[in-house]
Amino acid sequence: MFEGIRNWMDDTSFCLKPVDMLYTGLIMALATLLAALLNNQFIERIHVAVIYILAVAVVSCFTTGYLPGVLASILGVVGVNYIFTYPYLAFDFTRTGYPLTFATMLIVSIMISALTTKSKEQARLSAIRESRTNAVYEITKNLVTAGGFEDIMSLVTEYISKLYGCGVVFYLGDPSQPTQIQMEGTKEQKEKLQAIEEVPAAARAYLNQEITGSHTKVSSDVMGYYIPVTFADRALGVIGLCGDVRQWEDPEGKILLNMVITQIEMAMEHQRLTKQQQEILVEAEKEKMRSNLLRAISHDLRTPLTSIQGSSSVILESGGMLDEETLRELISDIKTDSQWLIRMVENLLSVTRISAGDTAKVNKKPEAVEEIVAEAVGRIKARYPQQKINVKVPEEFLMIPMDGTLIEQVIINLIENAILHGKSPLPIEMTVKQEKQDVVFSVRDYGEGIASQELPYLFEGYSLKDNTRSDGKRGMGIGLSICRSIVKAHGGEIEVITSPGQGCTFYFTLPKEDTVHEQ
Repeated sequence: MFEGIRNWMDDTSFCLKPVDMLYTGLIMALATLLAALLNNQFIERIHVAVIYILAVAVVSCFTTGYLPGVLASILGVVGVNYIFTYPYLAFDFTRTGYPLTFATMLIVSIMISALTTKSKEQARLSAIRESRTNAVYEITKNLVTAGGFEDIMSLVTEYISKLYGCGVVFYLGDPSQPTQIQMEGTKEQKEKLQAIEEVPAAARAYLNQEITGSHTKVSSDVMGYYIPVTFADRALGVIGLCGDVRQWEDPEGKILLNMVITQIEMAMEHQRLTKQQQEILVEAEKEKMRSNLLRAISHDLRTPLTSIQGSSSVILESGGMLDEETLRELISDIKTDSQWLIRMVENLLSVTRISAGDTAKVNKKPEAVEEIVAEAVGRIKARYPQQKINVKVPEEFLMIPMDGTLIEQVIINLIENAILHGKSPLPIEMTVKQEKQDVVFSVRDYGEGIASQELPYLFEGYSLKDNTRSDGKRGMGIGLSICRSIVKAHGGEIEVITSPGQGCTFYFTLPKEDTVHEQ
């Protein structure tokens, strides 16, 4: 009961502000002056009451709450009786008909005041509802396009703070050990929400999934008002408010706050599901890349292993019948293939390290560009003896910091891709040129080119089509995505220029100085 009485007394409709008292006194004084001027000249004495009734309506229009209108009604009745009714400047309610007339005037004045005040209140509430509806629409629209939990929290704290004129704190996860915290409001409001005793109240809202804090039955001794953000009986976080509790505890404010909280819960759950889906897709792509890499490596490892097995079998089965030159040649082949396997394994380990982001361990040292290119082209010609490759390098001697084995493997991969997928009888062009700060390596073919829909996925480790050879075998195992990782680990960039039916050019840059750009 006492709570209801306090709320009634706190209602602004029953508050009499000094400015309202001033307006009431001024308007009633003007009404009295006007009635005095017109009395006995233009109107009958009894019609003076109409002027006061009009004044009551004017007072109700220019003031807030009910009390100014009621006060104006009483002043009007007093004025008619005291000033304009005989005996003048004296109260007299004994004359026949006067009590009924004055009572009617008082009732009419109070009714006009009440109706006018109620109409103003309804207009005010309608404006508030409209602004709140617009705010809910605006926050819903922005939550749909939010880029992550941080954006959601920033939007929510900003909008709620503006909506209720209060301080706001948003805890993502358990407030006792939050994942993220976002705050909005004045310095004083933020300090109140950051007080030590506030965290247990917020944590209790999270754990028990109930509203806690100021003006509640749980932890009511704190300054904040804490609302759990939940979805499907699972707590996601807590929103705390600090300010005039009547802003969100009145029926309209409570409905609006519940609508906002519902939108927040849906947005956060959508964000969580989107993030989970992205993680699943990333894992699926990693697994696909891993499978493709293993298949490709299996083929590239099988060839030298088959050669080693064949050569060693011939030696073992010859029973010493082989001449020294043939024996030396077979042993030399075994050694060459073994060294190739060792380099292949080392390259794979380096590629794995780079893919994991450990670019600091790339073994860079000054290497002669011409020698790296010559070694790579030589290996390709050993694999594809019929393929014509035109090489053009600068006349001056170039030494740049690089991991020679890895860059050689990038060149091999680009040339082999040009051979396998270009499918052109024209020679492949391998060109090196130096610029002001970089050295540019390019590989061009005159084949089919690359379809435009393939370009966005070209360096992502997979393709929209199957990249198998015409003979059913796979190509070099490191792929364009690993080529990009190697080049970026050296501080360079790799790009492609293509035109369907006219071939394409892959080029990558290496800085002349020993620098590494951030990936």
